[in-house]
Amino acid sequence: MIRLQIDDATLHRIRLTISPLWEAIGSLAILARYRGDVPSPYANWARSVRPGMPAELTRDLVDAMRQRDFPLLDPDFVPVPSASRSSITDELEHLRSTHPRSRRTDQVIELLERYWDWAIAPHWGSIRSCLEEETLFRGRTLVVQGPEAMLHELDGRVMWSHPTLTAPYHHDLDLTVTHSQLLLVPTVFAGGLRLCGRREGAMAMAYQARAIGHFHVLAESVQNQETDDRLALLLGRGRAQVVRALESPQTTTSLAGTLGLAKSTVSQHLTVLTDSGIAWKQRVGGRVFYELDDDGRALLGQLGQPSRQARSVAG
Repeated sequence: MIRLQIDDATLHRIRLTISPLWEAIGSLAILARYRGDVPSPYANWARSVRPGMPAELTRDLVDAMRQRDFPLLDPDFVPVPSASRSSITDELEHLRSTHPRSRRTDQVIELLERYWDWAIAPHWGSIRSCLEEETLFRGRTLVVQGPEAMLHELDGRVMWSHPTLTAPYHHDLDLTVTHSQLLLVPTVFAGGLRLCGRREGAMAMAYQARAIGHFHVLAESVQNQETDDRLALLLGRGRAQVVRALESPQTTTSLAGTLGLAKSTVSQHLTVLTDSGIAWKQRVGGRVFYELDDDGRALLGQLGQPSRQARSVAG
């Protein structure tokens, strides 16, 4: 159980923030916790992620999450979220910069990047929609009714009784938080693992977003769309996302932010697409823009829509 003793100064410095990295770690914990069928509302997501998952992701991330000495379970390893780091790329770069270089650290970060692209990026639009809805809802209560009213209404068995905030946790943790900022991090995957972290001047804790049922519906919809996506069947779902986004000129950074993919992954996709003549690039000032070439537009026009069979079923 987490027990946070919060003074009035901290109570009035509560903020809500979203963390792609905390979301990814929570989702890993779901897969690690349930070796067989995963319960609702994560069932559809797990069914779309587990088949074909690279063996090293299963072995070195999912299975490793069951070990107590795994770095992702160490609160000193996972950074406290910040509104200035809004993408998975930003968070992983921060993780690299704040830890001494070691083979194990580099390996975990590389695996997290690959896992994100495999398991989270295809669903990030749905997940982000849930989280944005949650922050708007809680933020409205925070502004209109005050911090105590918002804390009283938090989901996920989070309990507030002035001055103590309690929540389930994998071990007992009693902390006094004074003259600090309290960051509440809504996550879709808080049912797998509640993350908690602290740095100088700030305390952060994850809680279950109330829009979880919304994610259940959207994840099922995304899964059905991918089944009928002929472009994704040909190129792979990540590269198909990039092709669709290149109907208008984009930089590597803008693509990564829009699609929720790591910049290194986007860069690899762009290299393949330009080498094959599907896309072209042009430097404008200090930035490089990519856009579909004629062959890419023809490919998108031919395969970018759902199959004829899927359209007839939908009709």
